[in-house]
Amino acid sequence: MTTGRLAQNLSLPRQNARVYALALRDRGLVMYDATERHTALIRLTDAGWAMTRAGVPQAGDAERVIAFPIVGEVAAGEPTLAEQHIEGYAARLSDVLDLREGDFLLKVRGDSMIGVGIFPGDLVAIHPSLDEPHSGEIALVVVPGENTATLKRWQRNNGTVTLHSENPAYAPLTYKVSEVRVEGCLVGHIGTGRTRRTHPPHEG
Repeated sequence: MTTGRLAQNLSLPRQNARVYALALRDRGLVMYDATERHTALIRLTDAGWAMTRAGVPQAGDAERVIAFPIVGEVAAGEPTLAEQHIEGYAARLSDVLDLREGDFLLKVRGDSMIGVGIFPGDLVAIHPSLDEPHSGEIALVVVPGENTATLKRWQRNNGTVTLHSENPAYAPLTYKVSEVRVEGCLVGHIGTGRTRRTHPPHEG
């Protein structure tokens, strides 16, 4: 399958489909040579096939999806998987994040936003926009002298903006508003960067 066909099947812009294909390639789930552009094929790796067999929908198996239970609010009491406490199920990112057409995911590099729970390796969902963020909003911006965008909390003060990290190890950065370029705003994030504990800690 090509990215063009993938975009058509999922009703996505071609660029979004390419971003998703690259993300799947980076996770070792597909083979995809992005330099070939229109003729590049997306092929499942052995790990990708194993994932489809484990529960991702396959051809002719459209009803089979992995869904995760929503068991209530964290402050409302102890969560339980008892059937009477399950409020619903989330099977897609759009079930839990306010994602819309054109939004995209980025993999986080660096630890400047760990104060809000965004760790290296996590995925952040971004709504692309050239509009200035509201003060206090977390935005994706390009700063002078950098070729890549950075994720920071936006704080406007008349003609300047201060970009705040959520890690005391990093000092705030202040620029003229005209010197920075806004790429979008944070919609939410998925915590994939921390190793999940599979065994209880050793005691003694």
